[in-house]
Amino acid sequence: MTLHQLKIFQSVGTLLNITKASETLHISQPSVSQQLKLLEEEFATKFFARLSQGVELTHEGKQFLDAVSPILTQAELVEKTFKRNANRAMLLKIGGSHNVSFDVLPELLMTFKQNHPLVQFILETNDSSVIERRILNSEAEIALITNPSYRSEIVYEPYEEMQVVAFCLPTNPVAGKTLSLRELSQLPLVVRTGGRIEHALSSHRQTVNIAVRCEASAAVKAAVGLGMGVGVLYRDAVVSRVARGTLKLIDVPELKEMGVRSFIIFDRRKPLPPIAAEFLEMLRKRDSVFRNDNRKVRSAALSLPEKKAHSTKMSL
Repeated sequence: MTLHQLKIFQSVGTLLNITKASETLHISQPSVSQQLKLLEEEFATKFFARLSQGVELTHEGKQFLDAVSPILTQAELVEKTFKRNANRAMLLKIGGSHNVSFDVLPELLMTFKQNHPLVQFILETNDSSVIERRILNSEAEIALITNPSYRSEIVYEPYEEMQVVAFCLPTNPVAGKTLSLRELSQLPLVVRTGGRIEHALSSHRQTVNIAVRCEASAAVKAAVGLGMGVGVLYRDAVVSRVARGTLKLIDVPELKEMGVRSFIIFDRRKPLPPIAAEFLEMLRKRDSVFRNDNRKVRSAALSLPEKKAHSTKMSL
């Protein structure tokens, strides 16, 4: 039982509607349902009866709501009273699989640091299975991965689908056009060295014209910006530059099949430290906004084998 779960329970128990509660809390509806399920499993009790429209509290649910409401009131009072202590330096240990660490997590960490300027990060990049072990060994508190093994001790919350996109300079003749994967493969491409995307392109039995291989996503974008070719990366890595107009997307429908689903993971056996819980809340809110704003461009994820590489650690 966590304070986060109790807040969700109270919201649903008051509104008697999971959808309305998710909107009020700025949390995705699946996340709300999952937390309620975990709470009911922990106490081996049904707190809600599902109706055709909304839910209703069972007798046990009403008793539980009466019991936890004073706890939540007191927790809110404690938070307001001692919020001044939040300025102390804190350490947040985060894990990420290779593609997520390069294309998603850096932006998330910078966003989080804007509201928590004294927080310090330790980011470990490794294969998903290794990151899962780090979570279970308390060597990381929360992580984003793409190849879950669904261990019973770990909570897996579906996160954003990482979409693969092709992009180029706005002056490139193919900018904004629709190409087949074969046509794209014949263009001079700029990709990350040994990444999942190059593996996916090669697996389609196309002869791929790789003009430049780069060690990092930033280098791929820089090379494309210099006119060295057409870049292929995950959408998150280029969305800001596309919005500014310095890069333009190329529509390649077959690339949608190469997307991959990411997952938030943490240890279900123990509560998250407060700073990790805040980071989790930010991820949930961001995912909720992402789902609402991108329904028309989301497609089914196809998970491919991860690149094997040595572990790297980075401190910010």
